[in-house]
Amino acid sequence: MLEVIPMLKTILIDGPMFFMSLCEITLIVAFMTEKQSTKGRRVFCTALALFLFITVNTVDYFVVDASNASTALQAPLCFLTAFTYAVYGMEMNGKTAVYCTGWAYLLTELAVQSVMSVLSGLRISSPAIFLAVYLCITACGYCFVKKWLSGKLRFNNHYRVGREKILVVILVVVVYTILANYQFIFWLLGSEPGNQSNIISVFRVIVDIACLIFLYMQNSIEKSQMTERELDMLQQLWYRQQEQLHISQENIDLINRKCHDLKYQMAALRKLGDGREINDQLMEMEQAVMIYDSVIKTGNPVLDTVLTEKSLYCEANHINMTCMADGEKLDFVEKVDLYTMFGNALDNAIESVMHQIDVEKRVVQVAVFQEKKLVMIRVRNYCEEKPVFKNGFPVSGKEDRGYHGFGLKSIRYTAEKYGGGVVCQAADGYFVLQILLPIP
Repeated sequence: MLEVIPMLKTILIDGPMFFMSLCEITLIVAFMTEKQSTKGRRVFCTALALFLFITVNTVDYFVVDASNASTALQAPLCFLTAFTYAVYGMEMNGKTAVYCTGWAYLLTELAVQSVMSVLSGLRISSPAIFLAVYLCITACGYCFVKKWLSGKLRFNNHYRVGREKILVVILVVVVYTILANYQFIFWLLGSEPGNQSNIISVFRVIVDIACLIFLYMQNSIEKSQMTERELDMLQQLWYRQQEQLHISQENIDLINRKCHDLKYQMAALRKLGDGREINDQLMEMEQAVMIYDSVIKTGNPVLDTVLTEKSLYCEANHINMTCMADGEKLDFVEKVDLYTMFGNALDNAIESVMHQIDVEKRVVQVAVFQEKKLVMIRVRNYCEEKPVFKNGFPVSGKEDRGYHGFGLKSIRYTAEKYGGGVVCQAADGYFVLQILLPIP
């Protein structure tokens, strides 16, 4: 028992491994975007964290000698421990694990160099005080990463880590490790540097902060570039919708003119022929023509165009589309914006109900009405399986998730342009998309 006390004192006070491993493993948990789904998984993660923590501290105690350059092994050991926990505990993929571990490593080094220097300067020798400080700093680091940093590093709630990002974080970690453990170079050359003062800790802190700023700036630049690319894509879609609007208006007008003329021609043919077979064929042709002649009238020409276009598609695919819309309430919305919003909303609803084998469940309902000083646009469709939501929007079931997501993003972008918003809900077997636009 007496031999254990000096061991604990050495681990807590003389070496930084206890603090480093505790902090890095905790920060890896903070970088995780989702909670563990099952109780069994949470128990496994806790057990793995304890095992890795005890193992790395035991190895450090018996292998690393604080009096020579072998302390340079502490950082790689701790990095490997955190990476192992990220992969097997938090189930991160390899690239994300390297990226998050790199951040956790640099943040931990910043905390270790700052705290250890202060504690050694105050000549504190109580393990309890050391432990309390370690736990407090670790908790603060967890809150900082969980509440602020992880959100800044993610894009659409995901870490997007490509080859360039991996190379940058590895390079930064290696450069910092070499500069922070320069005594290892002396050891390789066969000599030992003399005793260092606190200026070494200050140097390490400065280098660490510079590395963190570099990584943060690199991530910010990448996010800005991705946002610009997304806006460019939305703009291209907007121009395509503009072209589609003109084409749809011309096509629908042409179809209705032709059908109108064709009905009169069939009426004339009926007067010329007395055969029953001819009359039956003419009646069948008239019923087909009536589909194209049923133009939806809402009081807004653009809304009439998009609703008529989609209703023709629904009729051809046995989809029951109903509409109660006061289109005049949307006169303040630009033509292409209005066409884009309704086009994307109806395309998503139609695609969803097309999967229904039962034709009676192929239902799409559209409503436009005024609610106080807001115009409410509601698109409702049957949906048996409740979709998975992230950030208030359903996750696409398509293989090309990135492109499919532009539909809802485009709707949200357009709604926000007019000071409005978008709400998605799924309940009682229906999916409801609501667009709220304030009346100017």
